[in-house]
Amino acid sequence: MAARKILPIAEPDITSYAHFAFFLSVLYTDTDSLRWVYNHFVQLFMRGSLDGSLMVDYYTNNPDDHHYIPSLAGSPRLARKMIQRCFPRFADFVRSAIEDGYYVTTFVNDFYIPGTVAYQNRSNPHSIFLYGFDDESRTFQATAFLSNQRYGVTSVGYEDLERAFHGFEPADEFHYTAYTHLYKLNERRKSSCEFHVGWLMKQLEDYRHAAPSNRVKERFEVENSPPLVWGMEIYDCLLRQIERHVAREINLDHRPFYVLWEHKRMMNRRFAYMERQGYYVVSPEAAEGYRNVEQSALVTRNLILKYWMTLDNRYLEQLAERLIRLKDEEAVAIERLLDEYGTSHRMGGM
Repeated sequence: MAARKILPIAEPDITSYAHFAFFLSVLYTDTDSLRWVYNHFVQLFMRGSLDGSLMVDYYTNNPDDHHYIPSLAGSPRLARKMIQRCFPRFADFVRSAIEDGYYVTTFVNDFYIPGTVAYQNRSNPHSIFLYGFDDESRTFQATAFLSNQRYGVTSVGYEDLERAFHGFEPADEFHYTAYTHLYKLNERRKSSCEFHVGWLMKQLEDYRHAAPSNRVKERFEVENSPPLVWGMEIYDCLLRQIERHVAREINLDHRPFYVLWEHKRMMNRRFAYMERQGYYVVSPEAAEGYRNVEQSALVTRNLILKYWMTLDNRYLEQLAERLIRLKDEEAVAIERLLDEYGTSHRMGGM
C-alpha cells in the first residue's frame, strides 16, 4: 500500500454550500466535466421555514440527492453503520478509498476538525471532504468550511478524524448525516457531457420570469411547504426579510446575499468560458451589463456584512435600496441577453 496519496482538486466557482462545493472541487479538475458545470447553475430557488429563515440555492443536479451527473456516474453512497461494521477504524476506510481513487465526503463533528469555528469549542456535526493522506505525518488532506466560514483546505490527523466521525449520532430528521459519499470521475461517461446554449437560455428565461423549473418533474418531488420561490422573485422575498428583521420578527441571514453575488460571478465566468470554447459569444454591451450586475451584487453582499459588524440600520436601508436597483439592473441585462440570443438563433436558422 502507498504511504501517501493526494488526489487532484480545484477551487470551484461555487463555494456557498458544501453539497455543491465538494463535488465541484472534483469536476473542476476535468475539462470534459466543465461543459456540464457551465451548462448548469443558472436557476435559483428559495426555501423557507417556519422560523422565518430562508435558504437560497441553485436548482441543479446534486449527486448527494441521487441526481445523475455524467462525470460521477456510479459513485456510491454508503450507510454510516455499514462502514462501521466493516471497518473498525473509519480512518482505515478513508485511506483505502483514497488509495483506490475515491474522494470521500461525510459528516463529522467539527469539534475535532482543525480550522473550523467549532474546533475544540463546541459540538457541531458538519460535512467534510477528504482527498489525500500521508502516513508519515498521519494526516488527511481535507476541505471544509473554516473559521471565517470560507471554503478552504485543512489537515486532519488520523486520530482526530476517528474521533470526529464517531463523535456524534445522526438524528432522524437529518437523515443525510448518516451517509458517506464516494466520488470518482467516470472516464467513459464524462465524455458525454455536452454544452447546449439553448438549454442555458431556457434556464435563464425561467430565472428572469420566476418560473418554477421543477414543473417538469414536480410529481416526482416532495411537496414543499411553504412553496418554493423561484428566480428573480427572490429579491422581493429578501426585501420582506429586511422589513421583518427591522420589526424584530426574525434575524436576517447574510448567506442569501452571498449566493446572489456568487450567482452573478458564475454567470460572468460562464460567458467567458462559452467564448473561449466557441459555443456562443455575448456582445460587448451585454457582457458589460452583466459585469455591472456582478459589481452591484458585491455591494449588497458587503452591506449585509457591514450591518452585522456594526448593527447600524443605515446599512439595512442602503441594502434595501440596492436590492431594488439590482433587481431592475439584472432584469435589463437578462432581457438583452435573451433578445440577442433569439435574434442570432433566428438568423442562424434562416
